[in-house]
Amino acid sequence: MSKKFRAIVIILLFIPVLLVAKTFDLSIKYLGISVVKVSMTDEDSTITITAKSTFIASIASDMDNFYKSVYSGNYLPNSYEKIIDQGDYFENRIIEYNRQTLTAKRKSHIFPDRNCEYSISSESRDFFSALFYLRKAIDEPTGELWIDANKLIWRVEYSVVGKEKISTIFGKKSAIKVKLNFHNYSNEDKERTDMLTNNLVNEERSLFFWFSDDEQRLPLKAKFMMKPFAVVWKLNSYTE
Repeated sequence: MSKKFRAIVIILLFIPVLLVAKTFDLSIKYLGISVVKVSMTDEDSTITITAKSTFIASIASDMDNFYKSVYSGNYLPNSYEKIIDQGDYFENRIIEYNRQTLTAKRKSHIFPDRNCEYSISSESRDFFSALFYLRKAIDEPTGELWIDANKLIWRVEYSVVGKEKISTIFGKKSAIKVKLNFHNYSNEDKERTDMLTNNLVNEERSLFFWFSDDEQRLPLKAKFMMKPFAVVWKLNSYTE
């Protein structure tokens, strides 16, 4: 086999992988000011997320976080990794999921005393794999998700509450508005964890998502109240 032919074969092998990669870049705004930049990529059964505070926000609260969810079919994670750097809080941990025994093992590379094993639901997902799953699940007007948020298992009821025209980077688009309500199924208190996902999962408030009303189901916008004002996520760009 010639070198030129081998090169062509290698390129052809990698093209399908490149085609399925999807990247979403979002900004999180509070009081209309961009405070965090989030990038999410779904490629080769792995979701990777980075979340970094903007220069203005870093003065008050710094954030440089990394997350990775390796999943099997239907966005069920096999492992979930978090590397958290929030100025006064650090974490480097990985959670391994066993769907046969319905257990998860958490290992911290910084704080061994936080290592533990706990029970999960057969449908337990981390927040990000749940978000990607939800994009397709809303074909049904109502349903439920199970989210593992820092060892606590949450039952999440979602419902499609209607369709709206919203302003996006693509101009005015029709969007499917989805409401999520959270219930602490573990009935235990939260541990301290990363600000990004901890603020999203809360029994006292609903989380709203707007997905594009098309086959892509792009996460155009998210919103939740964090007194006294709302926190808004908006999609800045999308590539695949």
